[in-house]
Amino acid sequence: MLRSEILRGQYRPGERLPSERDLAARFESNRGAIREAIKKLEQLGIVVVAPGGVRVLPVEEATLEVLGYLLELGEIQKPELIAQVLDVLAVITSLSARSAVMESSDENITEMVQLVDQLVHTMSDKKKHTDIWIQFSDKMLSIHKNLVLRLVGNGLRTQFLGSTMNLGFEPDIDQSAVKQQLVRLRDSIKSRDGLNVRDALIQHFYIIKTGLLASAVDHRADADRRKDNA
Repeated sequence: MLRSEILRGQYRPGERLPSERDLAARFESNRGAIREAIKKLEQLGIVVVAPGGVRVLPVEEATLEVLGYLLELGEIQKPELIAQVLDVLAVITSLSARSAVMESSDENITEMVQLVDQLVHTMSDKKKHTDIWIQFSDKMLSIHKNLVLRLVGNGLRTQFLGSTMNLGFEPDIDQSAVKQQLVRLRDSIKSRDGLNVRDALIQHFYIIKTGLLASAVDHRADADRRKDNA
């Protein structure tokens, strides 16, 4: 697929794509379908239609929507890309949580505490744990009503969650450290300590990121050894 070829770097930024006629012949399609595909690539921000042809843009200039396609590629860089997403999610989630705690009613505080308790109790069930995280995030966003945070958070979350389920290896996350930060988060919400809420979430995401990257290194080393022994 042309989109994947561009994202994999088979076309360099500034390079011109083949003509519609050549692409239609190569993909055994008609020029109308190729034109529509190029329009979608332009909406993603990875190409620009200009006089003289369609030219590739640097991926850094693309829209957030391209992130999901990058994560789907399964390239060796995928763990590092997910780690970068975790860094951004840490900032967004901690900001959301701190704002929500400062603006919450007693009823909202109780609901948030209950959700974090469920996070602690579902740590061994990845799917349930993920579902509770979504509920917790939605609850925070519904309290502080920051539309920009919600839109950015929704975009990242939608494209990110499926990819973490298909890494190709099982990350070795320090569960005791994760639990410690979740308990800290719960207690901080209960006491309306916004700064501690923020710090607990940032530390939580850091623990996950550290385990993910360490596991990725081990996975690559194992793969290299298997190749050497083949």
